[in-house]
Amino acid sequence: MKKINLIILLVALIGSAGYVGYLSSMDNPAESVPLSAPDLLPDFTLTDINGESKSIHQLAENKPTLLIYFNSTCHLCQEELASLAKRIDEFKEYNLILTTVEPLEEMIGFVIGLGVKDKSYVHFLLDSRMDVAGYLQIKSVPSIYCYDAKKQLVAEYVGITKIDLLLEKLAKGN
Repeated sequence: MKKINLIILLVALIGSAGYVGYLSSMDNPAESVPLSAPDLLPDFTLTDINGESKSIHQLAENKPTLLIYFNSTCHLCQEELASLAKRIDEFKEYNLILTTVEPLEEMIGFVIGLGVKDKSYVHFLLDSRMDVAGYLQIKSVPSIYCYDAKKQLVAEYVGITKIDLLLEKLAKGN
């Protein structure tokens, strides 16, 4: 049953990614959608890429936090995270939590290729039970959520989002 749910989620994510890709090809950057996610940063304990259990709330500490739900095979996710990686030092005052449902073996090379794995404020978590996906009702990737220092949702985006906009939202969250 879990495999069927995972297959259904992956098919939905791939289809949604294709649609978002079509929209992005029309040079329309992602816009803030009406806030539909729960107001509070999810508080699940997930496994990081080193096999250790990590609490999302503990990783967020009391800093503005950017949570990105992604898939390493999604070209929009690849583009978004590559843009973020180029400017990663601008995020050092915040916490970045990058979450995926895919198995570790499928995404580890992608993570290493980004060159941000060893930044203390960047955390990669595996959502193997789809707890975060269910909580946030993920319909497409990349799904991007900005939280303030009190773990309250400030903004959410679907698709490619300008890095300057993300930095602006995080700066307002102090």
